[in-house]
Amino acid sequence: MAHEANYYLRTTVRRSLSHSRRGFSTIIAEVMMVLIVIIMSAIVFVWVGPTFQSNTGQDNSGAAYAEKFSTLWGNFATFAIPIPESLRSCSDTQYYGMAGCTPASGTYITCPPSPITTATSQAVLVSSNSVCVIQANVGGVYVQSGSNVTVIGATINGLLAVDAARITLKNVNNAGFTMFLNVAVINISGSTFYGNPNWCEGPGGVGAPCDMSIFEGGPGIFTMTNSTVNGELESEVGHQTFITSSTIVGRLEVESADFGQILNNKIGVLDLDQNGIIVISGNTIYGNDPYFDQGTGILYGLNRWCGSGNNVVSGSTNGACIGNIEIDITNTGSIPVNLVAAYMSNAAVPGPNLSWKLLSGGPSHNSFPITIPVGQSANVTLQWTPPPQLTTLPWNGLYFIFVSSHNNFVDGYLYFGHNPALTITSQSRPQNRICPPCY
Repeated sequence: MAHEANYYLRTTVRRSLSHSRRGFSTIIAEVMMVLIVIIMSAIVFVWVGPTFQSNTGQDNSGAAYAEKFSTLWGNFATFAIPIPESLRSCSDTQYYGMAGCTPASGTYITCPPSPITTATSQAVLVSSNSVCVIQANVGGVYVQSGSNVTVIGATINGLLAVDAARITLKNVNNAGFTMFLNVAVINISGSTFYGNPNWCEGPGGVGAPCDMSIFEGGPGIFTMTNSTVNGELESEVGHQTFITSSTIVGRLEVESADFGQILNNKIGVLDLDQNGIIVISGNTIYGNDPYFDQGTGILYGLNRWCGSGNNVVSGSTNGACIGNIEIDITNTGSIPVNLVAAYMSNAAVPGPNLSWKLLSGGPSHNSFPITIPVGQSANVTLQWTPPPQLTTLPWNGLYFIFVSSHNNFVDGYLYFGHNPALTITSQSRPQNRICPPCY
């Protein structure tokens, strides 16, 4: 009996302890669940509470949801017509040490045959509608109409191209004068050009001293990169003129071009006049040309649309470079709209760089906010400055943003060469993050 009683006692105690542990585990689990719920509630309150309060404060009891506005129209550097300019003729090369329109009889070889791989002191005459490649040192190069000429890694003593289809100069050393007249496409890279103080295309006229190196004229495409001009470079009446990462020791004149872009160069004096569209960015301008307005850094004439920024200029600046962007915005909501910030290419637009007025009339304003009453529209004009990272032709999608006092925003793209430049309108929406980029 004692043995059975002892067995019963041990069994009962073991079962009791087992039930106690199970009950204790259940209690711990329930307590942990309560703690987790409390902690999660606190996190949600800390995170959501201020956000909700902030949004509530910003939307002024639903005002942000009643505010609606959209873009209507935009204009950005639509091609402007340049002022016509007369060109020099090939006979003017007599002032620059060349023989005129063609080399003297008996002083030249012809091309084709091509390529030219044997050096000669004689000139090269490229006949009309031909293809010629020059890979050896030669005298002057004369290119007739319709021809396609490539010079690679050679030294030449002057270049005259008239009505040619294409001229390509790569790593060329030109010891003489260079003249392009009505050449459709010109590509120059890694090349060096020299001037002469007895050559000129400047204030003194042809024949006056000014160290002329290159004259380019005609409605073609002129591109120069990573090259050095030890004298003056003049480009006139071009369709598109691109000069990038080059050194022009003397005066650089771009005149009467449909479109010109001058980026990241070192320039003695910069002279811009009568262009349709011209953009200058990232250049160092010394203002030290001894033959042309000493002490002058930049001369701006009558350019139809001009954008300038990120340049280092020594000497005076004469004239002004003005390039404006216009955007029309309409209020489609039930409360007035107050636009308090604007961005171009994700860079904030300072208040002094804008003006706006209602399309219905009234005075022009020159600061934020841009206030648009219900049912009305405003025209906003912004002064455009090239961004520091500007590269060739950034025009295919200039991004803009307008932000309202209720943190709604509208954005879009302006496209170069389109009229209007704003091809797709957009409706305002709440911003999700700090602007820019607002999305």
